[in-house]
Amino acid sequence: MDKWDVIVVGSGPAGAAAAKTSAEKGAKTLIIEAKPEIKAWKPCGEGVSKETFRTAGIDPEPGIVSNELNMRVYAPNGRYVEIGQTGYAINKDLFLLELARKAVEAGSDLVVGEPVESVYFRDGKVSGVKTARSIYEAKVVIGADGYNSVVAKSCGMDNKTELIPTYQYKMTGVKIDHHSGHIFLGNNTAPGGYAWIFPKSEKIFNVGIGVRPGSPKLYLDKFIKEHPEYFSSAKILGAGGAPVPIGGLAKEIVKDGVILVGDAAGTVIPFTGAGIHSSIAAGKAAGEVAAEAALSGQVSKENFKNFFLKYEPWIKRINDSLRAMRVFEKVTDDEFNQLAEILTDEDIINLANGINMRKTVQKLLGHPILAVKIAHKLLTSG
Repeated sequence: MDKWDVIVVGSGPAGAAAAKTSAEKGAKTLIIEAKPEIKAWKPCGEGVSKETFRTAGIDPEPGIVSNELNMRVYAPNGRYVEIGQTGYAINKDLFLLELARKAVEAGSDLVVGEPVESVYFRDGKVSGVKTARSIYEAKVVIGADGYNSVVAKSCGMDNKTELIPTYQYKMTGVKIDHHSGHIFLGNNTAPGGYAWIFPKSEKIFNVGIGVRPGSPKLYLDKFIKEHPEYFSSAKILGAGGAPVPIGGLAKEIVKDGVILVGDAAGTVIPFTGAGIHSSIAAGKAAGEVAAEAALSGQVSKENFKNFFLKYEPWIKRINDSLRAMRVFEKVTDDEFNQLAEILTDEDIINLANGINMRKTVQKLLGHPILAVKIAHKLLTSG
């Protein structure tokens, strides 16, 4: 029976980044992927920042990058703020393949098409994982297997966090500038969430929505019907939905012999639901900590607390974004319209991503109604 230092369950952004980093640190590493191939099985808007590529250590090459985007964020009255920061629409299948390729190139082994059934224990200690075919032994298991994590469940870890249901169409014939991504706010459009149009090319568009509460598909169909200026000639090429964890970090991320990352740990920016960048960063931190622990033989929960130190800047961003989301989920459409007249692109980026929020709060304090409803709450909640 082969043995490894670190086993990573799941080959998404967090899992592949964890495996690559673990292997680079000299640990014998294995990725086990339940699906038969490396690809984006879960629907995704596929929009990322340029910084995401730098964190992942991937070159933004044509093919992986489908399109270069600027963004517009729309208030309910149609007023929008242009986001000057340029990002990418990516081919997530190729992006994940490149992450996996780099993990394998760094020395990690890879098994596909083999779902993990449980964590394997020996003498009461985590000692690897079980699949239907085999037992794979390791000193540390990294669970990067989604919000419904088998790793978390079989170890009795409390990784529950709030989920938002999302639904997305892949469409053609959408009438917008293909270099402009659109985000739409408003309680009539997407209560507790937002709708999006992310062009992947001149002809292919990701059009989706996340809502709390309600059916995302019903709201998406309503959104499309209410915007004939974009969709009068559009046709649907594909559809799918998935829940996204937006409740912040899970209560329990580390345990003796186990670290959770990605959706399994809630390493997602709550306000936006964006998780690719933050999960790659989480995977890198977990891979480094797991490798050091496995090679030293010190795989206790106490040793894994180094993960929180290495991931601390992102933990702050996630927590600050969650606080902002809690405030803004109570904002009315009229207040969204007022905000569109006040906030700049920098303000929106800061609020959405939990960065330098006090600068934006100071601006809102100059407006009596918004100061009471939003600014003071952002200050006191922090």
